[in-house]
Amino acid sequence: MKDRPSPERTPLSRSACGPGSDCCRPAVQRAYAELRDRGQPERYAFEAALTVYHYYHPETPSAEAQTIVSEWVWDGPRH
Repeated sequence: MKDRPSPERTPLSRSACGPGSDCCRPAVQRAYAELRDRGQPERYAFEAALTVYHYYHPETPSAEAQTIVSEWVWDGPRH
């Protein structure tokens, strides 16, 4: 049986931006803004932006990712 690579060594487990980096911020903000400009509900646009963020940062816990994305697209978390 083949050994499977450990999660920390697989490409998807590493951030495309690097730890703590916001290189994906323009893509996240663009996803949100373009959907809102086309009349999509705020929640759908936020979910799309969150998906973009998770593409670049799959290692980030969901709660932390939501906080970061909300700060980028709404200038702070919403309740």
